[in-house]
Amino acid sequence: MLRAAMTTQYHDTACILSTGDEVTLGQIVDANAAWLADALTSAGVLPVEQATVPDDAEVIGQTIRRLAQRAPLIVMSGGLGPTDADLTRPAMATLAGEELVVDDEAMAALTELLGRRGRVVTDRQARQATRPASARCLPNPFGTAPGLHVRLPAGRTGAPWDADVFCLPGPPRELQPMFRDCVLPSLRLDPALATRTRLLHVLAVPESDVAARLAHLTRRQDVGEAPLLAMTASGGILTLRARIRTSAGESAAAAALDTMEREIRSVLGHHVMPGHAQVGTRGESALASCVVQQLRQSGRSLSVAESCTGGMIGGLVTSISGSSASFVGGVITYSNELKARLLGVSQSDLATHGAVSEPVARAMAIGAIKLTGASDALSVTGIAGPDGGSQVKPVGTVFLGHARREDSGEVRSAVRQCLVTGDRHDVRQRAAISALSMLYFAQAMGFEESRAVRLNWQVGT
Repeated sequence: MLRAAMTTQYHDTACILSTGDEVTLGQIVDANAAWLADALTSAGVLPVEQATVPDDAEVIGQTIRRLAQRAPLIVMSGGLGPTDADLTRPAMATLAGEELVVDDEAMAALTELLGRRGRVVTDRQARQATRPASARCLPNPFGTAPGLHVRLPAGRTGAPWDADVFCLPGPPRELQPMFRDCVLPSLRLDPALATRTRLLHVLAVPESDVAARLAHLTRRQDVGEAPLLAMTASGGILTLRARIRTSAGESAAAAALDTMEREIRSVLGHHVMPGHAQVGTRGESALASCVVQQLRQSGRSLSVAESCTGGMIGGLVTSISGSSASFVGGVITYSNELKARLLGVSQSDLATHGAVSEPVARAMAIGAIKLTGASDALSVTGIAGPDGGSQVKPVGTVFLGHARREDSGEVRSAVRQCLVTGDRHDVRQRAAISALSMLYFAQAMGFEESRAVRLNWQVGT
């Protein structure tokens, strides 16, 4: 709860400010704001506004003054580099009514970093090591631009509290570690309130079905200090967010989330991936990580045979640390000639049924096992579009194959047909996710039992 009479304020609420002409003009997607909102919420801070401004020092200053009156915490991204368009530092100095000074530690780190790259610190580069006199620089191990933490007195903004402004670099690989390492430890959270968020990923259940089956948990009503459940969908994977804010303490908050999670898992079963999702982790990465863990625990191995996805399945799996223990490799057989030569797909099946068909997907998966020696293989063949579709096989038609070698040496196989919606990128991405989902359910439930699970976009039985 806000305490307007105090200049030192708990960070109960926050505003997020993104800067840059490229953001306001729509030349890049502002993924940072979404990530920060998610991370703040998970930390127990409620985002109350997201704002976007161009590279204009006066506009940046006006916006920060306004946002400071809404919340005692502002997290800002962009504008910290060496170019003339990077105006965050001078804008913050003007707001604070202070001169920019050189931060010795930041300058030493910049000099050392550029020296390792065989470069020297130029005047433009040196701008990045400056800060308003009362501010502190935030170390950036992954880039040249340190962040800033500026505490703006209430008298400078007209707010009823002093505002903490954290200025972070724009590249996500720099922003995210700096937020975790520098911003999170600096938050002042009300010790009388425990705020916790738990994330769960759900596979192969439509959002509307989940909403209906968990309606008693998602109703937007006065639930006091009970957990509230919300959900978002991306690429066919749902993320459930259970959030609680209670004065009963940390153990009570954890217990309430445990109770809600048990109920969710009892209703949705294996459709809920094991473990808890991490803030900022995309659903497809979480799925790949889960599959790699399943393979490692079962001692099985995986190979892939990809056509329309062009290596996306293998890319998702190999993005996971430790995947080399289970992932053998694979082939991208885009042409019919390679499907036949490398995977043993018969010319008769290609001629009779076409490359995008059940017999070809099955033969590709079995061929991948024979070629690589893996115990499991996934295959995908489809029409990603926008061209190539027909009335019989429209754009988005995809066949997914899974072949499995049992301990007896027998190779079993299953094929699913899907009709994936969206553009070319959507079709390829969703086909890769669906193929990994197919393997996930086979590992979680058993090969035969998993056939009863209907995947997203699946047609037929």
